[in-house]
Amino acid sequence: MQANSKISRTHLGRDAIVYIRQSSPQQVRKNHESRQRQYALVERAKALGWPQRAVKTVDEDQGRTGASSAHREGFKKLIAEIGAGQVGMVLALEASRLTRSNADWHRLVEICVVTGTLLGDEGAVYDPRDPNDRLLLGVKGTISEAELFTLKQRLHEGRWNKARRGELARSLPVGYRRQEDATVVKDPDLQVQARVQYVFELFDRCRVARQVLVQLLEQKLKLPAIVWGGPSHGELIWKDPDLSAIIRLLHNPTYAGTYVYGQAEYDSFHRSPTNGKAAVHPRPVEDWPVCIHDAYPAYLSWEKFLENQLTLRNNWFRGDRPGAPRKGRALLQGIVLCGHCGERMSVNSYSAKEQRVPSYTCARAYQQRGAAVCQSMTSRVVDPAVEQLFLDAVSPAQVEIAVQAVGELQARRQESLRQWDAELQQAEYHVQLARRRYEAADPDNRLVAGELESRWEQALRNLEQRRRERQEFIHQQDAPLSARDERLVQDLSGDLAAVWHAESTTMEDRKKLLRFLIRRVHLDGVGQEGAIRLEVEWHTGAHSSLIIDRPPVGVWAPRTPPAVEQRIQELLPQHDQATIAEMLNQEGFLSAKGLPFTRFTVGYLVRTRNWGNKPR
Repeated sequence: MQANSKISRTHLGRDAIVYIRQSSPQQVRKNHESRQRQYALVERAKALGWPQRAVKTVDEDQGRTGASSAHREGFKKLIAEIGAGQVGMVLALEASRLTRSNADWHRLVEICVVTGTLLGDEGAVYDPRDPNDRLLLGVKGTISEAELFTLKQRLHEGRWNKARRGELARSLPVGYRRQEDATVVKDPDLQVQARVQYVFELFDRCRVARQVLVQLLEQKLKLPAIVWGGPSHGELIWKDPDLSAIIRLLHNPTYAGTYVYGQAEYDSFHRSPTNGKAAVHPRPVEDWPVCIHDAYPAYLSWEKFLENQLTLRNNWFRGDRPGAPRKGRALLQGIVLCGHCGERMSVNSYSAKEQRVPSYTCARAYQQRGAAVCQSMTSRVVDPAVEQLFLDAVSPAQVEIAVQAVGELQARRQESLRQWDAELQQAEYHVQLARRRYEAADPDNRLVAGELESRWEQALRNLEQRRRERQEFIHQQDAPLSARDERLVQDLSGDLAAVWHAESTTMEDRKKLLRFLIRRVHLDGVGQEGAIRLEVEWHTGAHSSLIIDRPPVGVWAPRTPPAVEQRIQELLPQHDQATIAEMLNQEGFLSAKGLPFTRFTVGYLVRTRNWGNKPR
């Protein structure tokens, strides 16, 4: 041992560190031989003269790649101890175990030169101060880094070559199963198939992913899911629906029968600060490098899948997208643009709960460049004008919207009942399965029989609960229309204005109807004094222009009648603003704009007239 001239007493007076690393968690779980060989270096350190107490192991970097030291705490600890002059020798299975980066390798060697630390492996000891050993260590570091690139290139090309043929196995979403011969089929559970299909049908009807979630929750329907990881890996479970699961299902091209690879690209320049992984950016559908149609049995066509993706993107209220229709009172939400600068206009005072009249404001220059607000106008005069243009455009067509709605309502009811029938059938199966297991158990083994009996009772309780929920669902649905009701609906279908103004028609429904024909509306309230110019862009490519009077503002605005101001001052000491507004409306008073009073209009008068700290 002492015959090795490279090992001096100075080296033996310091610690010997055995560095242990494997590149991935899979290697840690499966490559036991490599791990044993690395831990065996402890015996080699002892054979070279180090006592047991002076031999340490650094194995914190198990499952970490050697391509960089940024996220290897064990390697940083090793460098720190070498720099402190506490290490006589570093032992590793080979140079690639220490690092696969030339920058990290040469930094390690330089520090070892300064502190006089040796490097060793299974067969040799190297002194970085010796020119020959220094040259050999440099070659080993270069080979180690080159091996990494070679391995990556081979794996990368092999993976892509297999993917281009559609043979690279990928995880399948719920609704599919891979057979023993590697072919992919729909899940044999018909309830799973029906529930997946039902989600696509709901989205086709609602056009908004969140509305799909609302429908499923209202109907108390669950979604199937595949368990990933753990002892139950691969098993099918039923769980409460959530928005992320619905969006993942709608975005997955597998349901269109298409094999896709390369949906995302990786940006190695931007990496996660926690795990060092490259940032992921999704590619557009038209840029997917591998896209093989008819590879799987489909739940919907490829054209329908592309239409769904476009709908989901348009539901984002960002950029040039209108966003999904919402419940607020601004009719042109998401489709109104500034006729002066061309930017998208936002909606202010947009609160359906507070019943404020919203306004359209072009504030992009104000928000991004610190300039003045381009223009702003109330929706009180704009929305009725656009609404009338829309009704005038569709009334000659005599569209039977209400009749179609009745048919759609009946179809929804039938499909929901089919989903509930599948739920009950599945619950009845679990009851029968629990009963058979209980009857097959040895009655003398009370521990097993008691547990099986409790499971049977639980299955019966679940079945009874599902029956009650199904009955509640049926009671909550509207009764089907009679023949007389259908005739009334057909008469009403000829008058779209009546449908539009019906109390049962929500603002969300009106916005959806409006967007079927109108693509954008351009508003210009600064080009002509005292007027607003409306440019309506229809989906057919046609354009309509309209000029309406702009409500006067400032000193030209109508004033609140003195009688109203006097009456408010009389009521202020005893009543709050909401009560005063209600009393003014009952007495027949109107605001300066000719509208009924609200607590906001009363509050505005109290503040601007400086009538003191009155009750709110």
